[in-house]
Amino acid sequence: MTFENVKIHILFGSQTGNAQDLAERIARESKRFYFQSHAKPLDEFSLSDLVQERCIVFVCSTTGQGEEPDNMKSFWKLLLKRSLPCNLLGNLRFAVIGLGDSSYAKFNFVAKRLQKRLSQLGGQSLLPLGLADDQHDLGYDAVADLWMQNLWTKLLEDYPLPAGVRPLSKNLPINPRWTVTSEAKFLEPPNEPGRIRSIFYSTKPSNEFNAKVLENCRQTDPSHFQDVRLIRFQTEGQEYAPGDLLVLRPKNLAWKVKEFKDALAESKVSIPDSALVQLSETSENTPVPDALKAEVTFQQLCEEYFDLFAIPRRRVFQLLSQITDSDLEKEKCLEFCSAEGQQDMYSYTSRPRRNTVEVLRDFPHATKNITLDVLFEIFPPIKPREFSIASSFKAVKNEVHILVAVVKYKTNLKTERIGLCSNYLADLSAGDQVATWIKPGCFKFPQTLDNPVIMVGPGTGVAPFRSFILEVADSATALDLILFYGCRYKAKDFLCKNDFEHLSRSGNLTLICAFSRDQDEKIYVQDKIREHGHAVWQALERKASIFVAGNSKNMPQQVRQAFMDVCVQHGQLSELEAAHLMERMEKASRYQTECWS
Repeated sequence: MTFENVKIHILFGSQTGNAQDLAERIARESKRFYFQSHAKPLDEFSLSDLVQERCIVFVCSTTGQGEEPDNMKSFWKLLLKRSLPCNLLGNLRFAVIGLGDSSYAKFNFVAKRLQKRLSQLGGQSLLPLGLADDQHDLGYDAVADLWMQNLWTKLLEDYPLPAGVRPLSKNLPINPRWTVTSEAKFLEPPNEPGRIRSIFYSTKPSNEFNAKVLENCRQTDPSHFQDVRLIRFQTEGQEYAPGDLLVLRPKNLAWKVKEFKDALAESKVSIPDSALVQLSETSENTPVPDALKAEVTFQQLCEEYFDLFAIPRRRVFQLLSQITDSDLEKEKCLEFCSAEGQQDMYSYTSRPRRNTVEVLRDFPHATKNITLDVLFEIFPPIKPREFSIASSFKAVKNEVHILVAVVKYKTNLKTERIGLCSNYLADLSAGDQVATWIKPGCFKFPQTLDNPVIMVGPGTGVAPFRSFILEVADSATALDLILFYGCRYKAKDFLCKNDFEHLSRSGNLTLICAFSRDQDEKIYVQDKIREHGHAVWQALERKASIFVAGNSKNMPQQVRQAFMDVCVQHGQLSELEAAHLMERMEKASRYQTECWS
């Protein structure tokens, strides 16, 4: 085998696009060392392909309760077949890096299982499993950077460069994936929700439908800093169950689109809003997404495709360094691209939440040289967003409800930071339509009500529990449901207050609330779990299931510790026995968590 034809496959399992981003970065960087590689989803790789290959890099995320992403489910199912011989992958050398969130009990569970299974089938690991953590200040890059350095070191030991050949520069020119042209046909942009689909999803949802807004109601008091909405959508009778998710495609707000176009005013992107944009592939490894093969106007791209609120990654600064004619800008961009400059880049982008449009304004000499094809390299596509359904299909067959916390906050930047999707939803009025679909969520609620159910849902984390409680509220069976709900003030941000208080009065629900700011000493849901420890332990003795939903920062670990404290104090268990009980409950799906950052 000559060095020039060493082939490395980069396979990914990605739910939200992060694992795909890293896989594509690994594929790009491999070219520095003259490897032939490109990234593709695991489900596009067959078992026979796997057996024939000699070197594969796997990048995978973990979703839900330790579940694999949608675009690796088929591959994973094949890999788990018991009939596979233990030497099936005897010729394979592999490396695995996982992308996860350490606030979840099953942190990087998929990557750990994949590493173990590949080894069971005879594969030889090139280097230790990489466990990237989204909770780190620098995000996944904190682990990925060093892991990739070790990967290239190991691969170059196995496939050394020929004498006199050195690795290419770290700042290899980035060539646009597609050739982009525009045709000035002045057509009215079609007003079709969901016209443009995300390019990072291997399958298109066959169950997509247009949901019409019936009501967009603020749940919090006008004097409260946080605006939370309960949005009621009219459906076409689509069925769903408690724990399911409503997925939708947001659009950029009109003022952000204007800001984007203003930033490009001096650039080489000068086309009418209604001009058609056409893409053609430059390589079979980077096909044009189906969504962009159709007629698409520049205005549609601005509204529905480019994520104008995205925080720029290192690749953006690498691109800007290539096109700027300012030595000062080039120096700063290259600094942000370097491993040593990651803390500075974090301080400039992620910490203050500075988005890419704002970065373009800060680098005018680079921005003036931006062309239409480069925009597709700078701005990622808007990803669909998922919301826990907060309604019951049994109670309202032609409706689906979601709770939305409208993201607005201040950083050290002058302009208020806002969330793309939540503010898009907050702006919706009755009669507006949104492209949506329904998919299973993390939670698997019990099918029978023979045992108690304990739910912990501070803030909008209460959404799936509203769905479940309303679903079973009219059951003929006596209900043993406990809801620990938390917010700041009873009078200001008690979400769906009337619903829960009514259910509590009817005897279908034990409602225990923690209002953290209604007294001098802050009280949280974990404090209420300990306070009601006797009742909680009695429920656990009767094989209760526990469901926890909400912000992933500290709450999940603190709630878990509170349940362990109850086991120690009221169940007379040791700390170790309490921890083992929690682990057994997780394995039996009796302790489930759904959190978000």
